[in-house]
Amino acid sequence: MSQNITERQKSESSWKKKKSMLTSDRLPDDVLIDILSRLPPKSLIRFRCVSKSWSSTITNPFFITTHLNQAKSLSNGYLLYTRLPVEFLCGKELCAVVYNRDRTLTQVSKYEIPFSGSRILGICNGLFCLGSHRVLNLWNPCIRKFKKVLDSTRFTRFCRHIALGLAYCSQNNDYKIVRMLCFEELNGEGKLIPALAEVYTLSRDSWNLIRISVDSLNRFEPNGSIDRIDESPCVFFNGALHSIAYIGNYKFILSFDVNDETFREIMLPNDYLNGVHLRFEKLVVFKGSLSLIVFVQAEDEEGDVLHIWVMREYGVVKSWTKKSVPMEKVGQFIGCTDNGELLIKKIGTGLVLFDPESRNEENLGIKNATWAAYTTNFLESLVLFDGVNV
Repeated sequence: MSQNITERQKSESSWKKKKSMLTSDRLPDDVLIDILSRLPPKSLIRFRCVSKSWSSTITNPFFITTHLNQAKSLSNGYLLYTRLPVEFLCGKELCAVVYNRDRTLTQVSKYEIPFSGSRILGICNGLFCLGSHRVLNLWNPCIRKFKKVLDSTRFTRFCRHIALGLAYCSQNNDYKIVRMLCFEELNGEGKLIPALAEVYTLSRDSWNLIRISVDSLNRFEPNGSIDRIDESPCVFFNGALHSIAYIGNYKFILSFDVNDETFREIMLPNDYLNGVHLRFEKLVVFKGSLSLIVFVQAEDEEGDVLHIWVMREYGVVKSWTKKSVPMEKVGQFIGCTDNGELLIKKIGTGLVLFDPESRNEENLGIKNATWAAYTTNFLESLVLFDGVNV
């Protein structure tokens, strides 16, 4: 710990010295730094050629963090989509569209996806995790840089279920990829291998192996080990990654704090599936709260009913509340906007925005999207600045 603090102090000292080198006859140093932090990455890359001091400052980790925080304060909601089969993304375009406050769309960028046979497995602060569960790449499309993630361990080939998430660690300005693994193989003693988590840390460029252990689950015999996990991308919220997990017939939310690398159990609403025919469900962040979107078949079997379960107080099971809305021709649920509208792919229509309060529905005019996501943190950042050029 003391070594990390010393390295951080050295970095901060170096940062202050570099700030002082950016002298100007017209602008104070802090003003110049503030101006640079507001510029897009493409401009900053060009401005490295101005001088050695500018280049050193722009590539300094503390400036990159300052630039990222500035981008967060100015960020809008973005709809990301491709019309092409996800299995064949290489050389194709990923479209980024700003969702404006007047409910209009403005296309801002198109990016050529550089990897073949890759799926988009996670998005965080403009950083993408692409690949399969075994072969992963981190990609920053704004600066056309990528980093191949080193293969982790020998464990993935024995897995029955794998959940993956990409997260930002606020304590040390770092990024982590987390793979949660459930097995079907027996160990040498004839027992199932307990659930494990592989944690990749970008700054160290290495993996760490952690046993998934939750004290509250020890009430389940024989050892409270998870035997199944939802393979949808994990939801990053409140500094933790979340996924639906199972011990036998018991279902709950498994939370992994990316800063202290600990697991906890979060209970789902009591008996929320009693008497209904489940079509699909998904964890989301809805209006700033961890939530569960549940689509069930209507009683008359003529459509669906959407249940929005919102956890008003994080981690408190009694705070779950429900709102129900009838819907028709739902093919796929994509995500939620900042103001609580739902992005849905409807059969025969394509992507639509649905307001569960007014029940108004808006056709976005995007019919053939085979992959789509809504994110509030698609930021133009300098993360992976020292990565490989695409």
